[in-house]
Amino acid sequence: MSEQQRLNRRKREERWAGLPMSIHIAVRGAIVMFALLGILAVFFYIESMPDGASAWGEADLEEPIRLFTSEQIRALREDPQACFAALDGSNMSYAEVEPQSRTPECRWQAGVQISTSNLDYADPEPPVASCALAAALYVWEREIVAPAAARHLDAEVAEILHYGTYNCRRENSSQAGRWSQHAGANAIDISGFRLTDGRVIGVHRWDNGGEDAAFLVEVRDRSCEIFTGVLGPDYNAAHADHFHLDMGPWEICS
Repeated sequence: MSEQQRLNRRKREERWAGLPMSIHIAVRGAIVMFALLGILAVFFYIESMPDGASAWGEADLEEPIRLFTSEQIRALREDPQACFAALDGSNMSYAEVEPQSRTPECRWQAGVQISTSNLDYADPEPPVASCALAAALYVWEREIVAPAAARHLDAEVAEILHYGTYNCRRENSSQAGRWSQHAGANAIDISGFRLTDGRVIGVHRWDNGGEDAAFLVEVRDRSCEIFTGVLGPDYNAAHADHFHLDMGPWEICS
Protein backbone atom coordinates (compact mmCIF):
# COMPACT_ATOMS: atom_id res chain seq x y z
CA MET A 1 0.00 0.00 0.00
CA SER A 2 1.39 3.38 -1.00
CA GLU A 3 1.73 6.34 1.35
CA GLN A 4 -1.14 8.12 -0.40
CA GLN A 5 -3.42 5.11 -0.04
CA ARG A 6 -2.61 4.86 3.67
CA LEU A 7 -3.36 8.55 4.06
CA ASN A 8 -6.71 8.25 2.29
CA ARG A 9 -7.63 5.26 4.41
CA ARG A 10 -6.75 7.10 7.61
CA LYS A 11 -8.92 10.05 6.55
CA ARG A 12 -11.89 7.74 5.91
CA GLU A 13 -11.45 6.11 9.29
CA GLU A 14 -11.23 9.48 10.99
CA ARG A 15 -14.42 10.68 9.31
CA TRP A 16 -16.21 7.51 10.41
CA ALA A 17 -14.84 7.76 13.94
CA GLY A 18 -16.00 11.36 14.19
CA LEU A 19 -19.66 10.52 13.57
CA PRO A 20 -22.10 10.45 16.49
CA MET A 21 -22.76 7.09 18.16
CA SER A 22 -26.37 7.17 16.92
CA ILE A 23 -25.13 7.18 13.30
CA HIS A 24 -22.83 4.24 14.02
CA ILE A 25 -25.74 2.27 15.50
CA ALA A 26 -28.10 3.20 12.65
CA VAL A 27 -25.64 2.19 9.94
CA ARG A 28 -24.75 -1.10 11.56
CA GLY A 29 -28.41 -1.84 12.21
CA ALA A 30 -29.21 -1.18 8.56
CA ILE A 31 -26.46 -3.58 7.47
CA VAL A 32 -27.80 -6.32 9.75
CA MET A 33 -31.38 -5.69 8.58
CA PHE A 34 -30.47 -5.93 4.89
CA ALA A 35 -28.51 -9.12 5.58
CA LEU A 36 -31.52 -10.66 7.34
CA LEU A 37 -33.83 -9.58 4.54
CA GLY A 38 -31.49 -11.22 2.04
CA ILE A 39 -31.48 -14.47 4.02
CA LEU A 40 -35.27 -14.43 4.29
CA ALA A 41 -35.60 -13.74 0.56
CA VAL A 42 -33.42 -16.78 -0.24
CA PHE A 43 -35.38 -18.91 2.25
CA PHE A 44 -38.78 -17.99 0.76
CA TYR A 45 -37.43 -18.43 -2.77
CA ILE A 46 -36.26 -21.97 -2.02
CA GLU A 47 -39.46 -22.70 -0.08
CA SER A 48 -41.53 -21.72 -3.12
CA MET A 49 -39.63 -24.13 -5.38
CA PRO A 50 -41.05 -27.52 -6.35
CA ASP A 51 -39.99 -30.32 -3.97
CA GLY A 52 -37.30 -31.50 -6.36
CA ALA A 53 -35.66 -28.07 -6.34
CA SER A 54 -35.69 -27.57 -2.58
CA ALA A 55 -32.89 -28.77 -0.33
CA TRP A 56 -35.38 -30.10 2.22
CA GLY A 57 -38.10 -31.27 -0.15
CA GLU A 58 -39.04 -34.91 -0.62
CA ALA A 59 -37.52 -36.79 -3.53
CA ASP A 60 -39.85 -36.93 -6.53
CA LEU A 61 -38.36 -39.34 -9.04
CA GLU A 62 -40.64 -38.11 -11.81
CA GLU A 63 -39.24 -34.59 -11.64
CA PRO A 64 -36.34 -33.44 -13.86
CA ILE A 65 -32.91 -33.07 -12.29
CA ARG A 66 -32.86 -29.88 -10.24
CA LEU A 67 -30.42 -28.14 -7.94
CA PHE A 68 -30.92 -30.45 -4.95
CA THR A 69 -32.04 -33.66 -6.68
CA SER A 70 -28.82 -35.52 -5.92
CA GLU A 71 -28.94 -34.53 -2.23
CA GLN A 72 -32.52 -35.73 -1.96
CA ILE A 73 -31.74 -39.09 -3.55
CA ARG A 74 -28.66 -39.51 -1.37
CA ALA A 75 -30.78 -38.80 1.71
CA LEU A 76 -32.84 -41.89 0.84
CA ARG A 77 -29.87 -44.09 1.80
CA GLU A 78 -30.60 -43.52 5.49
CA ASP A 79 -34.39 -43.52 5.26
CA PRO A 80 -35.79 -46.75 3.79
CA GLN A 81 -39.42 -45.72 4.33
CA ALA A 82 -38.91 -42.48 2.42
CA CYS A 83 -37.03 -44.40 -0.27
CA PHE A 84 -39.82 -46.92 -0.79
CA ALA A 85 -42.31 -44.04 -0.83
CA ALA A 86 -40.26 -42.37 -3.59
CA LEU A 87 -40.23 -45.58 -5.64
CA ASP A 88 -43.97 -46.01 -5.07
CA GLY A 89 -44.49 -42.50 -6.43
CA SER A 90 -42.67 -43.42 -9.63
CA ASN A 91 -43.51 -45.76 -12.49
CA MET A 92 -40.88 -48.29 -11.43
CA SER A 93 -42.16 -51.78 -10.62
CA TYR A 94 -40.19 -53.58 -7.95
CA ALA A 95 -40.36 -56.10 -5.13
CA GLU A 96 -38.65 -55.85 -1.77
CA VAL A 97 -36.08 -58.60 -1.23
CA GLU A 98 -34.32 -59.76 1.90
CA PRO A 99 -30.52 -60.25 1.89
CA GLN A 100 -29.41 -63.87 1.79
CA SER A 101 -25.81 -63.53 2.97
CA ARG A 102 -24.95 -64.12 6.61
CA THR A 103 -21.87 -61.92 6.28
CA PRO A 104 -22.72 -58.56 7.92
CA GLU A 105 -20.80 -56.59 5.29
CA CYS A 106 -22.77 -58.27 2.51
CA ARG A 107 -26.28 -57.70 3.76
CA TRP A 108 -27.96 -54.97 1.76
CA GLN A 109 -30.29 -52.43 3.32
CA ALA A 110 -33.75 -51.90 1.83
CA GLY A 111 -33.05 -54.15 -1.15
CA VAL A 112 -35.35 -54.21 -4.16
CA GLN A 113 -35.60 -56.34 -7.27
CA ILE A 114 -36.40 -54.12 -10.25
CA SER A 115 -39.09 -55.52 -12.56
CA THR A 116 -39.67 -52.57 -14.89
CA SER A 117 -38.14 -49.12 -15.12
CA ASN A 118 -37.72 -46.42 -17.77
CA LEU A 119 -35.29 -48.70 -19.61
CA ASP A 120 -34.79 -52.46 -19.66
CA TYR A 121 -31.74 -54.23 -18.24
CA ALA A 122 -30.06 -57.18 -19.92
CA ASP A 123 -29.30 -60.40 -18.05
CA PRO A 124 -28.73 -60.81 -15.16
CA GLU A 125 -32.24 -59.42 -14.92
CA PRO A 126 -33.96 -58.12 -12.96
CA PRO A 127 -31.08 -56.66 -10.97
CA VAL A 128 -31.17 -56.52 -7.18
CA ALA A 129 -30.26 -53.08 -5.85
CA SER A 130 -30.38 -51.06 -2.68
CA CYS A 131 -33.42 -48.82 -2.72
CA ALA A 132 -31.31 -45.68 -3.08
CA LEU A 133 -29.43 -47.15 -6.05
CA ALA A 134 -32.72 -48.11 -7.69
CA ALA A 135 -34.03 -44.57 -7.20
CA ALA A 136 -30.87 -43.08 -8.70
CA LEU A 137 -30.97 -45.45 -11.68
CA TYR A 138 -34.59 -44.55 -12.39
CA VAL A 139 -33.75 -40.85 -12.71
CA TRP A 140 -30.46 -41.57 -14.53
CA GLU A 141 -32.16 -43.65 -17.23
CA ARG A 142 -34.69 -40.96 -18.08
CA GLU A 143 -32.77 -37.74 -17.47
CA ILE A 144 -29.24 -38.67 -18.57
CA VAL A 145 -29.06 -41.81 -20.73
CA ALA A 146 -32.12 -41.27 -22.93
CA PRO A 147 -31.40 -37.60 -23.80
CA ALA A 148 -27.72 -38.33 -24.50
CA ALA A 149 -28.68 -41.13 -26.91
CA ALA A 150 -31.14 -38.90 -28.75
CA ARG A 151 -28.55 -36.13 -28.98
CA HIS A 152 -25.56 -38.15 -30.15
CA LEU A 153 -26.84 -41.43 -31.59
CA ASP A 154 -30.14 -40.51 -33.24
CA ALA A 155 -31.67 -43.60 -31.63
CA GLU A 156 -33.24 -44.75 -28.38
CA VAL A 157 -31.69 -47.07 -25.83
CA ALA A 158 -33.51 -50.38 -25.81
CA GLU A 159 -31.49 -52.13 -23.12
CA ILE A 160 -28.79 -51.38 -20.58
CA LEU A 161 -25.95 -53.91 -20.50
CA HIS A 162 -24.28 -54.51 -17.16
CA TYR A 163 -22.07 -56.80 -15.12
CA GLY A 164 -24.44 -56.90 -12.17
CA THR A 165 -24.96 -55.15 -8.88
CA TYR A 166 -24.52 -57.50 -5.92
CA ASN A 167 -21.18 -59.15 -5.25
CA CYS A 168 -20.01 -60.03 -1.74
CA ARG A 169 -16.39 -58.86 -2.05
CA ARG A 170 -13.92 -56.19 -1.07
CA GLU A 171 -12.82 -53.40 -3.39
CA ASN A 172 -10.79 -54.63 -6.36
CA SER A 173 -11.60 -58.19 -5.18
CA SER A 174 -8.71 -57.96 -2.71
CA GLN A 175 -8.37 -60.12 0.37
CA ALA A 176 -8.22 -57.13 2.73
CA GLY A 177 -9.27 -53.52 2.84
CA ARG A 178 -12.55 -51.70 2.40
CA TRP A 179 -15.65 -53.59 1.36
CA SER A 180 -17.00 -52.81 -2.10
CA GLN A 181 -20.31 -51.01 -2.54
CA HIS A 182 -21.27 -54.08 -4.57
CA ALA A 183 -21.25 -56.04 -1.30
CA GLY A 184 -24.39 -54.16 -0.29
CA ALA A 185 -25.99 -54.11 -3.77
CA ASN A 186 -25.28 -50.39 -3.69
CA ALA A 187 -23.42 -50.27 -7.02
CA ILE A 188 -23.84 -51.35 -10.62
CA ASP A 189 -21.28 -51.83 -13.40
CA ILE A 190 -22.61 -50.62 -16.75
CA SER A 191 -20.87 -52.28 -19.71
CA GLY A 192 -22.83 -50.77 -22.57
CA PHE A 193 -26.11 -49.87 -24.22
CA ARG A 194 -28.12 -51.71 -26.87
CA LEU A 195 -30.03 -49.32 -29.17
CA THR A 196 -33.39 -49.78 -30.86
CA ASP A 197 -31.65 -49.95 -34.25
CA GLY A 198 -29.58 -52.94 -33.11
CA ARG A 199 -26.30 -51.15 -32.45
CA VAL A 200 -24.40 -51.88 -29.24
CA ILE A 201 -22.42 -49.03 -27.70
CA GLY A 202 -19.88 -50.65 -25.40
CA VAL A 203 -18.04 -48.63 -22.79
CA HIS A 204 -14.81 -50.15 -24.12
CA ARG A 205 -15.27 -47.85 -27.15
CA TRP A 206 -14.76 -44.89 -24.83
CA ASP A 207 -11.84 -43.37 -26.74
CA ASN A 208 -12.75 -44.40 -30.30
CA GLY A 209 -13.93 -40.91 -31.16
CA GLY A 210 -17.09 -39.97 -32.99
CA GLU A 211 -20.68 -40.01 -31.80
CA ASP A 212 -20.29 -43.18 -29.74
CA ALA A 213 -17.53 -41.65 -27.64
CA ALA A 214 -19.43 -38.35 -27.28
CA PHE A 215 -22.44 -40.27 -25.97
CA LEU A 216 -20.36 -42.27 -23.48
CA VAL A 217 -18.50 -39.20 -22.22
CA GLU A 218 -21.76 -37.32 -21.64
CA VAL A 219 -23.28 -40.25 -19.77
CA ARG A 220 -20.19 -40.61 -17.58
CA ASP A 221 -19.92 -36.88 -16.85
CA ARG A 222 -23.59 -36.34 -16.09
CA SER A 223 -23.81 -39.48 -13.97
CA CYS A 224 -21.96 -37.50 -11.33
CA GLU A 225 -25.10 -35.36 -10.95
CA ILE A 226 -26.92 -38.34 -9.46
CA PHE A 227 -24.50 -40.91 -8.05
CA THR A 228 -21.93 -40.37 -5.32
CA GLY A 229 -19.39 -42.70 -6.94
CA VAL A 230 -18.72 -42.69 -10.69
CA LEU A 231 -15.70 -44.51 -12.13
CA GLY A 232 -14.96 -45.03 -15.83
CA PRO A 233 -12.16 -45.92 -18.21
CA ASP A 234 -10.21 -42.79 -17.27
CA TYR A 235 -9.99 -43.99 -13.67
CA ASN A 236 -7.88 -47.12 -14.15
CA ALA A 237 -7.44 -50.19 -16.32
CA ALA A 238 -9.87 -52.21 -14.20
CA HIS A 239 -12.68 -49.94 -15.40
CA ALA A 240 -11.66 -49.90 -19.07
CA ASP A 241 -14.86 -51.63 -20.17
CA HIS A 242 -17.52 -50.33 -17.77
CA PHE A 243 -18.90 -47.47 -15.71
CA HIS A 244 -19.07 -48.14 -11.98
CA LEU A 245 -22.00 -46.23 -10.44
CA ASP A 246 -22.70 -46.33 -6.72
CA MET A 247 -24.55 -44.60 -3.91
CA GLY A 248 -21.83 -45.02 -1.31
CA PRO A 249 -20.60 -42.44 1.21
CA TRP A 250 -17.52 -41.39 -0.77
CA GLU A 251 -17.70 -38.67 -3.42
CA ILE A 252 -15.72 -39.49 -6.55
CA CYS A 253 -16.22 -38.66 -10.22
CA SER A 254 -13.54 -40.00 -12.50
